[in-house]
Amino acid sequence: MLSITHKSKNQSFQLPISGYLGYTISKFFHLCTPITFLHERFETITLFNDIRKLKINKPIYITGLARAGTTIVLEMLSKHPDLATHQYKNLLIPYFPNWLYKLTNKVRLFSKPTERIHKDGIMVTRDSPEAVEEIFWRKYFKHTSTEKSSHIINGNIINPKFERFYPNHIRKLLIAQKRSRYLAKNNYNITRLEYLLRIFPSTKFLLIIRNPVNHIASLIKQTKLFMKMENQIPLLQDWLKILGHQEFGHHSICINVNNTESIHKIRKLWSNKKTYVKGWAYYWVSIYDFIADSLEANEKLRSATFIVNYNELCENPADIIDRILEHTELPLDKFLKVREYYINHLHKPTYYSPDFSEQELSDIYEITKDTASRFGLKISLGN
Repeated sequence: MLSITHKSKNQSFQLPISGYLGYTISKFFHLCTPITFLHERFETITLFNDIRKLKINKPIYITGLARAGTTIVLEMLSKHPDLATHQYKNLLIPYFPNWLYKLTNKVRLFSKPTERIHKDGIMVTRDSPEAVEEIFWRKYFKHTSTEKSSHIINGNIINPKFERFYPNHIRKLLIAQKRSRYLAKNNYNITRLEYLLRIFPSTKFLLIIRNPVNHIASLIKQTKLFMKMENQIPLLQDWLKILGHQEFGHHSICINVNNTESIHKIRKLWSNKKTYVKGWAYYWVSIYDFIADSLEANEKLRSATFIVNYNELCENPADIIDRILEHTELPLDKFLKVREYYINHLHKPTYYSPDFSEQELSDIYEITKDTASRFGLKISLGN
């Protein structure tokens, strides 16, 4: 499990022994590709009779730019008894989910709750839901591991090897967890919505969007935090690259929505302290304009997508949760206690607040206002 010890007084970060063990396991399966896929195929063969009986029906994909609120939606929906999702333990050995569950049922390692690496108050264990599948996408779509070329994988793309592996992997996860439907969170899936809809025509998408002022503040906070951690724990940079978690840090990868020149412009703005915030505003616009264009151009995709305003989710959780359940066609009667819990506990983050100058707030507003209006989002400059 990805675990970091933080001493806030002097901003010191330490990787515990279990962290080094986790990194070693991840590195082994990353480097030993032939061995990894040999075992993956063997697990698939042993489960063949069960796999062929399973139909992947109405999978749910949560996506949005990092720090939009995707994690809290994943955490909430993962508690629905119909849904299977990847968990933190899958980060270490992602390719054989069924064998991993049998193994971890016998071993009680990494079961104590700890605050996740983002230091945002979310406590996790090895069984907590997590974004894992980016590991697979980067194996089969090499161009997604660099921002120098477009990441867009549209409905016309065909990748036979991935399209054999990926559905079978999902089925093995369903078998392991004894669930009927698949749930995934992946920020990079923003560029793959049409492709996923072609593979799984019954897909339900949840697109999370957030007030750009708060969103950009959170992105900046996480970027600074990850850079400090990577400076003190150098191997963390390699580990995050292996896991496909490169939204932040020294080797972050911008999502390229066929806008390489814009990314160069954004990187240049980030390199100057005076224009740093403007760079994030332009990045936010590039992502959500791409999504808005995609939804406007594709009726099927628009019908499959429910836009979740994170601020509305925090302010009016009962209504938004009910609308999420309605869109995803998840039975409410199995979710009543979870629904009640989140209605009473969802709130805006309290561990930080935006600290922008008047000029920076003005820049964010002017740059993002048109894009925000496409989603019916009102920009609040006060919180």
